[in-house]
Amino acid sequence: MPRLIILTKGGRIRQVSVSGRLTTIGRNEGNSLIIDSELISRQHAVIDWDGDHYALMDAGSRNGTFVNGLRVDRQKLRNGDMITMGDCEIRFLFDTRELSEADALRLVTIPGTLQALDAAKQPPSSPAAKRFAFA
Repeated sequence: MPRLIILTKGGRIRQVSVSGRLTTIGRNEGNSLIIDSELISRQHAVIDWDGDHYALMDAGSRNGTFVNGLRVDRQKLRNGDMITMGDCEIRFLFDTRELSEADALRLVTIPGTLQALDAAKQPPSSPAAKRFAFA
């Protein structure tokens, strides 16, 4: 099950599982993922599972939704994509392993960390050790 690792401007970090067809993100209480920030719209974005892949859609937010630094209206998500909304950084992961708070923080703040974490779990000669490179 995919997960989001969220880092807010205040330095809080949390991990949230993505489940169901739609995951709504915003300030309002009715959202699947509530982010308490004035820079996040009440209904900011939606992650949609169509049975084949996940896609992120901006819901008409005031400050926009960004994937890997580019503003998007709709974007297919890949493992390790960095989503930016307002003053929050969110890493999208297909990986099901639970990360320690320190590893989760490194993952959203240090470029290339996903590659390092993945490589640490694989034998050095394994193709999977070179699978992810996000710099």
